[in-house]
Amino acid sequence: MNRNKVVAAIALTTVACTAVTGCAPKATDTVITIDNNGKKDKLTYGYVNFVCKYNQARIDQVDLQYMGKDYWSQTAQQSSSSSSQSSSGSSETNEESAKDYIYQNMQGQYIAKQHASEVGVKLTSDDKKAIEKAAKKFMSSNSDTAIKQVGATEEYVEDYLEYETYYEKVRGKLESEADDTVTDKEANQSTFTYALFSTKSDSSSSASGDSEMSAKDKAKLKAKAEKVAAAADFDKEAKAEKADTSTYSYTTAEDPADDEAMDEKVIAAAQKLQNGEVSDVIEVKDRGYYVIRMDKTHDESATKDKKKSLASQKREAAFNKQMNTWKKKIRFTLDKKLWKQIKFTDLFTTASGNATR
Repeated sequence: MNRNKVVAAIALTTVACTAVTGCAPKATDTVITIDNNGKKDKLTYGYVNFVCKYNQARIDQVDLQYMGKDYWSQTAQQSSSSSSQSSSGSSETNEESAKDYIYQNMQGQYIAKQHASEVGVKLTSDDKKAIEKAAKKFMSSNSDTAIKQVGATEEYVEDYLEYETYYEKVRGKLESEADDTVTDKEANQSTFTYALFSTKSDSSSSASGDSEMSAKDKAKLKAKAEKVAAAADFDKEAKAEKADTSTYSYTTAEDPADDEAMDEKVIAAAQKLQNGEVSDVIEVKDRGYYVIRMDKTHDESATKDKKKSLASQKREAAFNKQMNTWKKKIRFTLDKKLWKQIKFTDLFTTASGNATR
């Protein structure tokens, strides 16, 4: 989504409609009570329910085809067992996790709107017209059934789009004014080629089910790695010994232990090498034997990309810091009973070709 533009209002179709029993909350009931530095405010059940269901619909259009209709009642661990996603091990259901995220977003939107004038942000007449147009389009593009299921009214849609527009404008303004200077030293990237002889065996073909190789098999792999380390032609020998090879870039200013993807022993060994030099065999527990060749102690292309990434991180950090400062003066209180009544029981799909902005 482009900043300073109104968020898309998607057109929806329902997948299923489940009867809801019990005493239904009123649209005017207060779900979120806000103490804004002494000023009292609130977000009603009708609006909060719409925001949750609207965001559910946006997720449904992506995840439903992969996760199945039980996705929202499953935990992340259960979902990962039927997909390629990794498990977080959390006992929280996907519905609970998504609602927590939506709640945090609503807080951020409220904070941004309340402090927009302090950073010179306001909605233009064009913004307001775009919001009204998008809200009307949303209401007209959806069936009565879908509108009822998502809990939409034109007012709720306008309010949500207004909050989101304020948030994006404030974010854009704060990030544009942030000091995102990145020095060459901060960003410098060194790139090496590594040959890896993995000590992980295929547990599916192992009679014992053990994922670790025997000491004898490890010794054979280490001997292969030693041949690569001693070879005059690193690439040729790595290929001959059937090593897994790839390149890796790391930030030279960082502590090896802080690298997120490569073991610190490998990074530490790389730091001692000059261009073209090859390391001794590096044994990494539960991974295997590495041999690395330093390709570029200063990789200009990788450093340029890292500078962009670090600059973006600094802009985001500046935005988050200011938002957290503002948030300290605002207290949000959630009515947990009403919040629990918002359920992602019914599912949505997106009507093809009907997305609007």
